[in-house]
Amino acid sequence: MFTPSDLYKDAIIHLESNHWTDGQSSGPIKLTTVGQLAYEKKNDTWSVSYDESEATGMDGTRTRVSLFPNGRVVLSRTGSVEMELEFVKGDQRVEAKSTPYGPVRFSVLTHEAKGEINEEGGEIELGYSLGFENRHTVSTRLQLEVTAQEEENSSDRDRRSERNGYAN
Repeated sequence: MFTPSDLYKDAIIHLESNHWTDGQSSGPIKLTTVGQLAYEKKNDTWSVSYDESEATGMDGTRTRVSLFPNGRVVLSRTGSVEMELEFVKGDQRVEAKSTPYGPVRFSVLTHEAKGEINEEGGEIELGYSLGFENRHTVSTRLQLEVTAQEEENSSDRDRRSERNGYAN
């Protein structure tokens, strides 16, 4: 039986993202990559982290998707793309972000934010719409399926967790 404590494992991540603009799909982006699965006891939070690639148009970016016990999902990106968005089903919020081209204001309407993860893996699903200048611009559906890999020794895990921004 699994007892909650901090946990860090390598993982295989299957990602599928679909985008629609004006009712037209740009077709799914499917990606399988290696990343990390983590559980942080202090926040009772599961996180999945992976490096983006040229396939997603965000090469040089590290993405972290965190699942909180209340169903809230936070998507954080660092590197060539810096951002953090929070998703709560049914929530609509206006965000303001700084970009190299100046500040940008947009709205985020969350249609779906759910997931189920344990020490073996699991899945996270997001559905949301972004609007700019008070009009709908793009809808996105993101699905992550995570499969944890075999346990590693503690010194390898500690080095990896430090490298990925997790504190022990």
